Formats: sequence, structure tokens, C-alpha cells
Amino acid sequence: MTYIPRHLVTKLIPNKFKAIKIVALEARRLNDRARTYNVSLPGKITTLAVDRLIDGKVDYYDTKERARQARLEMEQAQEEAQAQEQAQAKEQEQEGGK
Repeated sequence: MTYIPRHLVTKLIPNKFKAIKIVALEARRLNDRARTYNVSLPGKITTLAVDRLIDGKVDYYDTKERARQARLEMEQAQEEAQAQEQAQAKEQEQEGGK
């Protein structure tokens, strides 16, 4: 059994249960690809998945963080649209006053 330093994994993903889920999904993905291309992987698939996670090769995102980021982007877009509308209204007022 390969020893995996827990602090390396929890440094990336604080919730160890979520980290296990992500590693399991990556191991499943690696296994599916290996079967599709009829390739044997060096070592255990779960160990490869953990190593890929630690090396930063696994795309991981926190759903709450992604939702927060999307909300912020939407708010910024709305603010920009309002500012643009206000600028257009000022231009129309200035043109109407001439």
C-alpha cells in the first residue's frame, strides 16, 4: 500500500471526503481511458490519480466558489450595462439641449 501524505491533498482540497471523491473520479477516468486505448498503466490507478491531483493535473473546482464567481461576474456585467445606459442617456440629453 502506498503512503499518501494527507497534508498534501488537504492543502489543495480542505475537505478530505471531497478529495477522496475527486480522486475516485479521476481514477475512474484513467481506468476508462486505459481500457479504451487498450493500454496498461504503470502502478495502481488510485495512486496515479492521487499523484495527478497533488501535481495539479486534475481539474478541480469547488461548486460554491464557482457559483460565487459566476454571481460576481453577472453583477459586474449588470453594473457595466447600467453605466453604459447612463452614459448614453447623458449623451442624448446633451444632444437634445443643443
